[in-house]
Amino acid sequence: MEELQKITIKKANGEEQEADVMFCFELEKTGKNYIIYTLNEVDSQKMKTFYAATIKEDENGYKLDNMPDDEWSAVKEVMREIIRDKE
Repeated sequence: MEELQKITIKKANGEEQEADVMFCFELEKTGKNYIIYTLNEVDSQKMKTFYAATIKEDENGYKLDNMPDDEWSAVKEVMREIIRDKE
């Protein structure tokens, strides 16, 4: 099995946590880059929780930001396509 790339997520409270990168992509529609990652948390239905964010380059490397609802809809569609392709 391929090993996933790891990144360090810095939370608003300053706490750092390691995350596994699932995939990154750019949406032509917005011209922005996005990342899908997991902290390997499992919900009540035993499903892994995934997170999505925009990636912005800054003086310290990269910063993850929340995205507006209209972008989230497009990101979910990309995620669905990736899942369908893997099935």
